[in-house]
Amino acid sequence: MLADSTLAETLSRQAARFPDKAAFRFLDHGGREREALTYGALNRRALAIARAIHAGGYAGRRIVLAYPPGLDVVSALFGCFHAGATAILAPASDHGRGLDRILAILDDADAACILASRTVANQPGFIPDQGNLPCIFTDELPLDHGEAVLAAPRPEAIALLQYTSGSTGHPRAVMLTHANLIHQQAVLACALGSTPADIAVSWLPLYHDMGLVGAVLQSVHAGGTCVMMAPLSFLQRPLRWLQAISQYRATVSMAPTFAYELCTRFGRRPDAATLDLSSWRVAICGGETVRPQALQAFAACFEAAGFDRRAIMPAYGLAEATLLATSVPPGSGLQAYGAPGGIAGSLPAPGTVFACCGKPWLGQQLAIVDPETSREHPAGEAGEIWLQGPSVAVGYWNRPAETTETFHAQRADQAEGTGWLRTGDLGYLCADGLVVTGRRKDLIIVRGANINPHALETLAAACDDGLTDAAAFAIEQDDGTRVILMQEVSRAALRAIDAAGVTGKVAAAISRDFGLTLYDYVLLRPGALPRTTSGKIQRHLCRNSYLAGDMARLPPIEHPALARCRPGRTMPG
Repeated sequence: MLADSTLAETLSRQAARFPDKAAFRFLDHGGREREALTYGALNRRALAIARAIHAGGYAGRRIVLAYPPGLDVVSALFGCFHAGATAILAPASDHGRGLDRILAILDDADAACILASRTVANQPGFIPDQGNLPCIFTDELPLDHGEAVLAAPRPEAIALLQYTSGSTGHPRAVMLTHANLIHQQAVLACALGSTPADIAVSWLPLYHDMGLVGAVLQSVHAGGTCVMMAPLSFLQRPLRWLQAISQYRATVSMAPTFAYELCTRFGRRPDAATLDLSSWRVAICGGETVRPQALQAFAACFEAAGFDRRAIMPAYGLAEATLLATSVPPGSGLQAYGAPGGIAGSLPAPGTVFACCGKPWLGQQLAIVDPETSREHPAGEAGEIWLQGPSVAVGYWNRPAETTETFHAQRADQAEGTGWLRTGDLGYLCADGLVVTGRRKDLIIVRGANINPHALETLAAACDDGLTDAAAFAIEQDDGTRVILMQEVSRAALRAIDAAGVTGKVAAAISRDFGLTLYDYVLLRPGALPRTTSGKIQRHLCRNSYLAGDMARLPPIEHPALARCRPGRTMPG
């Protein structure tokens, strides 16, 4: 039986157990420690915020947390947990960027108030036009009023509205209960082998499930220490992530595949030679498709720095399952598998490999199901990934029809009972667990054949060292479906790239392996592809931008291998 029913109880217990232990540290852009919070101080701040929430009459209501990266947001989050309010972590606004998303969240959530700091509220671009919503400035609250007597929230009460990043559609809010969060923390503790001695390092944004649930909440659950930095610190200089792991002797850290790839690109810089990664026992990779080649390259690059490739932990998860659905056991490392004979009818590229993402933990269940017939597939046969268990969220906020469709699916080979979560992701079961192969909704259908866009993107990236991230998608024209591939060029290759030569190589490779003629191949400047907050490529936005003609593309290439350059073809948009 789980000892705590809410994470507020967990924090109170850890504050009594480790009052003077550092719970969180925050680093500035130079890697210097800017602030720190002990467990005792964190709980006192959280209780002060909870008292203010109660005094304002906002307990049990939805509250938006609008903070820049730092530790104020952690105190505010646990203040909401203590008060029984529903927390919503909004992305930070930067002089207008992201404001549309924040305002949409405020409107969709019907928020009762905003928690913020006065210093941030006085800066340009702080959630203007938020109507009559009151703000509680948490950096002005007194901390010396003693312990508050607060009614503990029920385990089934909504603790968080987790707005999904919207890689395949408009953002939606996943409703996570206190029970969901507590069970997920137990899952993560088992999967990671967490102890109070663990030190985690995270640059991930807290409005993303991996950074919030996997790093911040798990550190408190374990009684460990979490060293945090702003996402921009990592993006501006990826090796800062590894330098923090080295400096603080971190044992746990997590990131999507692209972060490992970025570090590998800078792995030969002089400052990489000073790294000591020998303390890093669990290097979680998830949040997007786990690419074995990228992780193998990372392990080889940083082996001299003491990185143990057995620390690599491929994992599969999603916000609708709170976070982690499956992972390999700690210390088992990366295991790559090929594609079976067709992935739900799709065509993988010959030689494509996928990472095994392990098995569920603590009573979670997984099934591979035919998305059309709703019948379970046997091991080795691919289909849609369905999940069931205490970590699965209760649904989408204010979207009953989508909740029924996604969270209450029924298998045709079972009697009616507890519903399943339809993830929209594709995979199959091997001896070691789940192999994730792509998203069903992103499949490209050409002449009746389903093609996984990730397979096209991976094949294209391998054609030239100067090519990096890509997005493949389809457009419909009067004479059929046309496939477009947009691809970023690395900064190092930007001036010297042979655009015509690269176009020919990519088009030839796709024709050879897929029997497919690209309609268009678009080379882009670095960072031009639209991404979610977690770094996933947003293919639907790529498609929209392509049709609108507003991408930061390099000059178009007229190449005979492209269908648009053949007689009678014109550019869309």
